[in-house]
Amino acid sequence: MEIDENGVLRLKGRIKAAKDVSFTLNRPAVLSGDSSIAKLIMKHYHERFNHGNHNTVMNEIRQKYYITSLRSKLRKIAHECQWCRINRSLPKMPSAEGDLPPERLRHHQPPFTCTGVDYFGPMSVTIGRRHEKRYGALFTCLTTRAVHIELAESLSSDSMILALRRFIARRGTPRVMYSDNGTNFVGANKELMNIQEVHEKMKKEADVRTITWKFIPPGAPNMGGAWERLVRSIKTALAATLRERSPREEVLHTLLLEAEHIVNSRPLTEVDVEPAEAESLTPNHFLIGRSCGAAAAGHFDDNVLLGPANWRTCQRLADHFWQRWLREYLPTLVPRRSRGDPICRAPAEGDIVLIVDSSSPRYSWPRGRIKKTYPGPDNQVRVVDVETTGGVLRRPTSKIVVLVSAEATAVPCPEV
Repeated sequence: MEIDENGVLRLKGRIKAAKDVSFTLNRPAVLSGDSSIAKLIMKHYHERFNHGNHNTVMNEIRQKYYITSLRSKLRKIAHECQWCRINRSLPKMPSAEGDLPPERLRHHQPPFTCTGVDYFGPMSVTIGRRHEKRYGALFTCLTTRAVHIELAESLSSDSMILALRRFIARRGTPRVMYSDNGTNFVGANKELMNIQEVHEKMKKEADVRTITWKFIPPGAPNMGGAWERLVRSIKTALAATLRERSPREEVLHTLLLEAEHIVNSRPLTEVDVEPAEAESLTPNHFLIGRSCGAAAAGHFDDNVLLGPANWRTCQRLADHFWQRWLREYLPTLVPRRSRGDPICRAPAEGDIVLIVDSSSPRYSWPRGRIKKTYPGPDNQVRVVDVETTGGVLRRPTSKIVVLVSAEATAVPCPEV
């Protein structure tokens, strides 16, 4: 290195013989990466080249300057850059999947005791000379994975309540209902609560038959995985059938019931290739006592199964199916899938965050401050309340990007 006539420390290189090369490239100025002027230069080039990759920025800086520890200093500049933080940050996922809710594991209870519900459609039907829209209401037993499909006239709360009443008339009253935050489900829940409040004479019965309605956070279809995959598969199957035709309503209703029966005939576990082995357990075993109506459930040696069929026979068959459920299906739910960074910091109260909205560009995503967290049984935070200018929004952590942690600053956070 040498100092020029202006007192600038310059690097003596080995390319003096190169022709048509600028003086700054031949003798770049030497700067410490920790100096203020070097940080301003790096920040300028970082912004000038549109927050590009480090190699591009390094290549341009080295045309004029030799900055020590350039790559690591550029990483720090990009890490502190607000634009990069907004446009490149991703939600931090927990290191492992959470425990299944107890509604997925309630054995030895009637099917649809714990139920998830979702809508799919619309589907076009022909009524006279006009075409109208209809929707499918899919009820899923969270324990046995059985499905029940009702045809709904619209997405209104009244239509939802009518579909729910038809479902209860055929399958019994569920104890717990899970759904997303669709307006029709929210409205149905409010109206059912009003009915329980108005009819004082039914209060005692309502206390026994009350449905606990739980909503998954908006934007978290993974929390409704028990029915979201079924909705997608049924929609795909029906789309191929209804793509070029608009059937009568009774034909569509029949088609939905056929789809319901096919889904309820699917095995819950692997199919054994040995013909002598018992058939695989299906949701239909819990609904009708056999897989698809083609054969009986099988022969059992229990004394209660001998002689004419009665209610004890049905009860023993149900116990048999539940024992198979515990022995064959439940172990498949045990493994966990590790994902995310095992040492990542969970979102905490006071963090300034972005709420991910995949339908909008990043700069239109709402910002806010985490007001409350909801740790699960394993103390992992997967749902938070975010206070924004439009109100408090409940979102899963998979849709949250932390911009500024609560520990990163001791001064009050700016208003968002």
